[in-house]
Amino acid sequence: MDKADSSPNHTGRYAVTKKWIKAASAMLADRLGILDRAFHSKMTIVAFHRVNDFLKDDPLTCTPEMFESFCRFFAAHFRVVSLREQIDGCVARRPMGGTLSITFDDGYRDNCEIAMPILQRLGLPATFFVSSEFIGSRHVPQWDRKLAIQPGWMDWDQLRRMAAAGFEIGGHTETHIDLGTADAGLIRKELRASKAKLARELGREVELFAYPFGGRANIREQSVELVRDSGFISCVSCCGGTNPPVADPFRLNRIPISEWFASPYQFAAETAVGRS
Repeated sequence: MDKADSSPNHTGRYAVTKKWIKAASAMLADRLGILDRAFHSKMTIVAFHRVNDFLKDDPLTCTPEMFESFCRFFAAHFRVVSLREQIDGCVARRPMGGTLSITFDDGYRDNCEIAMPILQRLGLPATFFVSSEFIGSRHVPQWDRKLAIQPGWMDWDQLRRMAAAGFEIGGHTETHIDLGTADAGLIRKELRASKAKLARELGREVELFAYPFGGRANIREQSVELVRDSGFISCVSCCGGTNPPVADPFRLNRIPISEWFASPYQFAAETAVGRS
């Protein structure tokens, strides 16, 4: 593409057109039965952050309507299971191709108030990874400081209600530190303190972990070992990609669902038909 083609308007139109072309290709693949066969060769984990109507243009937010459309698509094309079931399958060397698990990061209030009722109505499991010091606080993290409306965090009663309803709660450190840059002492402290606090507040052990920020640069081999040594049985990223049917539970890829996906079928194209 030359410089004359790189104007914002042209680039925006090109991106939208490309998304819908990919979605159309996935719809055709679905009609031909190719889509489900492609999904069956992969173990898929998706990640959400917020579900609400008042931050529609925010990259971490999915509207309730879009969230439900994704959930219905997942239920139609995958065997939707808990992340725990996927991990147990991998540990047992049992292929988990064709399965998908739904996860959330951070602990936003709308996870309980909006996402949970949709999941319950559709009968779908999910795992919620929370930063323990955010729960019940008014803390505003750096990435939310420019928002016109603060989404807020769940309180402990809400988190306990989710756990009682059968949803898995996982660790996400105390204060959402970067495991790619923090020193080993701080990482160990955050992992163990968050795990202990969640167990104390929920009355059950917390064994699943998602590392904050989620990019490949945000975790090191040393950090993986610290996660393992702290008593967690898994570690998931958030930088995209699917997993083989039998994967290493400490090196699991997740696909973040954001405004990039114009529809569930575009997600299908990116995930099953191929990425470009």
